[in-house]
Amino acid sequence: MIRKYMKQKSFKQTLSARIFNAIISFTITFFFLYLALRDNSISKYELQTIYVTLKENPEYNEDKIKSTTYRNIVLTTKEYRKKFKITGMTYEATDHKSLKADIRAGNKIGIVIRRSDLAKLDHCTVISKYNEVYGLNKNDNSYINLKLRSELINNDSRWYYFFVTIGLFMLPYSFIKGKPLISMAAGITTVAVVGMIVLFLTSKV
Repeated sequence: MIRKYMKQKSFKQTLSARIFNAIISFTITFFFLYLALRDNSISKYELQTIYVTLKENPEYNEDKIKSTTYRNIVLTTKEYRKKFKITGMTYEATDHKSLKADIRAGNKIGIVIRRSDLAKLDHCTVISKYNEVYGLNKNDNSYINLKLRSELINNDSRWYYFFVTIGLFMLPYSFIKGKPLISMAAGITTVAVVGMIVLFLTSKV
């Protein structure tokens, strides 16, 4: 009687673990698949150009976190207390040579932002200290290539497939009742190493 109870209890624990593994597997797979496949382009209807006067020269910054360097450009304007920032892939899609040569303090420029940000251009919070910039114009000259920005983000999104692969690899373990030939930890490590190598090689192409 006791043995039968212990077997049933052990089975319930194993079943719970397999259900939990299935939930984690599906969550990882679909979440990162969504990130990998989503459209990263920005519609012109989502953007709005505002015209401002620069109070200072564009400020180039570098923030180093461990071995990674994050670069951005901060724009201070006369019209708004909250500063504007060119960062992330928008920074990578910026014509820095022309911007440094043409943009100076006192210049009247057009800054492209999201329409949804219009109402909070001067609203600073702990997590929102800057207004994000998506375009910069002066005298019909554009210094940020939005198409290139979207291409860079889409190219970077390929790394999400790495996590999709791990999620799919975990799924079969949800249906294995006994001890698998290859442990999930060892399998994930192997998939991770192979995936990193493949992504690294394809990024060089």
